Amino acid sequence: MERGWRPVTRLLALIWPALRTPEGEQAVFDAMLDRLDDLSPRIEAVDRGVALVDITGLGPLLGDERRIAARAVALTRGVAQLPVKAGVGDNRWLAVLAARLARPQRPDAPAAFLAIPARGGAAALAPLSLDLLPADPVTRARFALFGLTEMGQLATLPRSAVGAQFGDAGERLQQLARGQDPRPIIPRGRPERHAAHATFEPPAEGITEIALALRRLTAELCDVLRARHLAPGRATLSLRLEDAPRLRVELALPEPALEPDWIARLLIGRLEQVTRARQATEEEPRIVAIGLAFDRLADPAARQLPAFEARVGRWEELRWSLERLTMRFGEGRLWRAVHDRPSASLAERQARLTEIGPS
Repeated sequence: MERGWRPVTRLLALIWPALRTPEGEQAVFDAMLDRLDDLSPRIEAVDRGVALVDITGLGPLLGDERRIAARAVALTRGVAQLPVKAGVGDNRWLAVLAARLARPQRPDAPAAFLAIPARGGAAALAPLSLDLLPADPVTRARFALFGLTEMGQLATLPRSAVGAQFGDAGERLQQLARGQDPRPIIPRGRPERHAAHATFEPPAEGITEIALALRRLTAELCDVLRARHLAPGRATLSLRLEDAPRLRVELALPEPALEPDWIARLLIGRLEQVTRARQATEEEPRIVAIGLAFDRLADPAARQLPAFEARVGRWEELRWSLERLTMRFGEGRLWRAVHDRPSASLAERQARLTEIGPS
């Protein structure tokens, strides 16, 4: 082996077109990324529905690149069986481009795969259209004005000439046309997650019977995080049911909070909404076990909202903060002024006090 020899970096790009739409679920994509952690520790979420996986050096363990891609697809299909396009290249640009160009071998195939050979980026890109480059409409029009239609034509021009005509953006596009992309993969940090579980023997008959256990699990997790000066930004409650599919409810907190009673009560409220909709079509199944997970951990430092500053879109946060105060100090302690009679002859009759209660 020659001194200074280094293996060629190989990246696998995965694109799920269904997750790229406005209806795509971020939670599904996050779960897929978690599954890919079993393949490689270096994974980047480029955007929702687009992931990069560093597969350098995995060949001796898992086989050729097609087998590695098949392994990645199999892992993610354990979360959701969505069509996926996979591509492999020496850098992020080549890998993502290969995935974009991949075509399934059969119309009903769940996956498509294309690999650009190692150190063969320039040759593979040469006959491809310049329309594949991430250029703005003005630059595309100027390429056409100069008679440039293929990447190979742009790649072979002197860099100084490209810079003179198209500026820094043109030089970056020429670099891509040559199959070069210096941007490194930025591995995501796997989010920290704390979980607790409780089993019921015999199974619980309804939501009321699990409330005490949920409160206990919530308090235990809050105590663990409080010792580390952390608080959850999201709570997820999962129920294992008897003779029925699992049930899962998620609660995104407007700010990190260590309020076990408040979190448990809101989770129960969400659960009651879900089960109420299900009871219209089927009987309520018994609950075998529950699991509670906290993630999106952050500093629990309290924040007070400004009293007289317009905060567009912050009413939900303020409402939840008022709910917490009501839980802590009891009902009948919080009131707000409602100015609903501006035409009243007496000033004191233009407004009235209304109790703030749980919604």
